Amino acid sequence: MDSIQRAQARLGQCADDHTLAYPEPAPHPLWSRTARPWCSPLTRAEQQHNQELLLDALRTDRTARPQAEAS
Repeated sequence: MDSIQRAQARLGQCADDHTLAYPEPAPHPLWSRTARPWCSPLTRAEQQHNQELLLDALRTDRTARPQAEAS
């Protein structure tokens, strides 16, 4: 077996080996998927308030800002 074949054989052995060169770090506590959601559902009053704000924003006439005059 020449050196190229030996190197390929070693690479094949490494590819089958599932051990890592270094240990995997522990996951950060904030990455937990079992944690409860941070926000709670909106109340009916909050939903109504948001809807009123949205409708008011949609009704508001928006005009383009005047362009600065070039001198």
